[in-house]
Amino acid sequence: MSRRTNQRRKRKSIDKDTEIVIANNTYGMFVWESRNGEMSIELNEHGDEEYVSYRELRQLKKYLSNMKLIITSVNDDDVSIMDVARGLRIDDVYLEYFDLVEELNEEEANEKDEIVIDDFEDFIIDSDVDKFEKALKSQMRPTIINTSVELYKTGQLVNRDKTKLIQKTRPKDVREDFWSDIEATFDEDR
Repeated sequence: MSRRTNQRRKRKSIDKDTEIVIANNTYGMFVWESRNGEMSIELNEHGDEEYVSYRELRQLKKYLSNMKLIITSVNDDDVSIMDVARGLRIDDVYLEYFDLVEELNEEEANEKDEIVIDDFEDFIIDSDVDKFEKALKSQMRPTIINTSVELYKTGQLVNRDKTKLIQKTRPKDVREDFWSDIEATFDEDR
């Protein structure tokens, strides 16, 4: 009987007090408070970071799985970002991130100990259209769209094919006006 060489990696036992760094991956304020009021997080800008314990992090799973918050590092040399993601059962989205954005295979992703939040922006600007389209079909879709809109507002996303792909993600009745509405909203903010 042959052994499977491609076995899924087991979840690692992580100490509940392990310190984890998370960052705001939205382009506005991220504010959250636990139901019992014992924990609150206020991140004012994109990229702002906060230290939380693994115990506390589990309450934020919803925001980590849609990548509004990103695990950027773990303050334990024996625990990787993928170990934490696997423990929270959100490893699929992080594997997609490492595959598409950082071009790492699963083994390389398992060893990764840091995520740089600006890599999303670099990916959107620098990726080819096929990879960008693949990202729009992934679990990272909301993050890719929101980041792309911000890059468009600042004149950094100038690839017409990518903007058309984003436009196709919108409901049919708002597709035509999507970018002009963004520009109008942006003009009002100035």
